[in-house]
Amino acid sequence: MDAILLAAGNSVRFGGNKLLFPLGQKPVYRYMLERLYQKKEEHLLENVVVVTQYGPISADIRQNFPGAYAVNNPAPERGISSSIRLGLEQLEQISAGSQSCLFAVADQPFLTAGSLEKMIKVWQQNSYGIVSAAQVPEPLAGSAQAGNPVIFSAKYYEELKNLSGDTGGKKVMRRHMEDVGFCAILPRELEDIDTKEALGHSHPACIQDFPFLKESGHVISLVGAGGKTTLMYALAAYYAETGRTVVVTTTTHICKPEPYPPGYPVVQSLRQLKERLKEYPVVVAGADAPGGKLKMPDTMGISDYVKAADIVLVEADGAKHFPCKAPLETEPVIPDESSIVIGVAGVDTLGKPLSEACFRKEKMMELLHAGPSHRMSEKDLATVLLSENGTRKQVGQRDYYIVLNKCDDQRKRGQGERVKKILQAAGAANVFCLALKPPGRQGFPYDAR
Repeated sequence: MDAILLAAGNSVRFGGNKLLFPLGQKPVYRYMLERLYQKKEEHLLENVVVVTQYGPISADIRQNFPGAYAVNNPAPERGISSSIRLGLEQLEQISAGSQSCLFAVADQPFLTAGSLEKMIKVWQQNSYGIVSAAQVPEPLAGSAQAGNPVIFSAKYYEELKNLSGDTGGKKVMRRHMEDVGFCAILPRELEDIDTKEALGHSHPACIQDFPFLKESGHVISLVGAGGKTTLMYALAAYYAETGRTVVVTTTTHICKPEPYPPGYPVVQSLRQLKERLKEYPVVVAGADAPGGKLKMPDTMGISDYVKAADIVLVEADGAKHFPCKAPLETEPVIPDESSIVIGVAGVDTLGKPLSEACFRKEKMMELLHAGPSHRMSEKDLATVLLSENGTRKQVGQRDYYIVLNKCDDQRKRGQGERVKKILQAAGAANVFCLALKPPGRQGFPYDAR
């Protein structure tokens, strides 16, 4: 199989060259290019052809991607069909016996290497002439849920070359729906970047400094208040982007994922879990609970999740949406298998009376030796996060990380940094000030500041 990366668009809606726009430490186009090239080095792809109008992209390919080909599109205004045709013509020159080609676009930076490999495997294990990425396993014919990347058999090359204007391969696909297979990929991964706002909200810069993110095999428990669920799904998305499989679950109760991102499937049995992990990098293990929430299924345990996935994320505490809490005798419920515990608190608790800003207020008053009208200070919050009767309860010898969330503006950021200094002076080594955003239709749970 060969690959053609389409990187010649004019980025009209973006208001600038989105392919060269920086995302993290590299430009947007680099993410897909590197993942395709990785599959070439793994011998899952034979040739990689990049069609572009931009000199910096061509120069980067010549200098840093030996064996890949850069093709100039001198007339990108003619539409995507011109790039498809140029890519296929180049491919036919270098690989006369090309049997199939994966077409990808350069403005899908969140598509993972694992999802590319999954598409290739769907192609190899079936007899489809076309395989399309899709948000669900079997979308309706012509549905907008199906899109790039797409793999085409060589028998469709001539039809693709005869396209005109801004018409892409979906037109050919619709003519031959009887020959089309679909590969389910998370909606987040299939997003292409059309605006700077979407790019900014999606970048997970605020969590990527956690040192454990490069490691697999962890069971990570989240305790405390003020953003546990949002952080849990942010971590799940990050692991998925880097090719890991994740089980999300709870030892208490969590809200069901919404039908828009994160949009992860919910399973209640081990058989379902294993099947869904073949299609999705993130699966939520949960049984129905009162209030439209989920609890851990009786049919599975943490040891099952560890065997099935690379990472297990556990919401091990509840806080009823309060920014801070003191636990009861039976809280939190940290699994024995947990190797990392993340304690979370919202800085918006600062300056508010304990009676208003804290869950389990009686326990909080007992912990701080204060009355209900006492206002939470920066020192108080640090005390709660470090106390064996507070957020650090039952952590034991596990690695302990502290997240000060809701540092949404300059004032709150300053408060968070002052609490962080108090915590570090007391010996806390891993403290992070974040401004996590709950997932929604237009963005994801990240703030890239």
